[in-house]
Amino acid sequence: MTDPTEMIAWLDRRIASAHTWLADHGRRSKKPRPEMEIETKEYDIARFEEIRGAYLKALAKREDAA
Repeated sequence: MTDPTEMIAWLDRRIASAHTWLADHGRRSKKPRPEMEIETKEYDIARFEEIRGAYLKALAKREDAA
């Protein structure tokens, strides 16, 4: 199983990458991508943040048990 801290770091990188993509290609860019692509990226960010929160909660629970 992947170490939770490693997974959290990976999720942080994915979230940052998606935010960068939105900044470069989102609704306010000079040449925005189709709305469906923007919505997909926003959905991805929301899911990654949800998963990250679950990992943080599990990691805190693990540390409290130790």
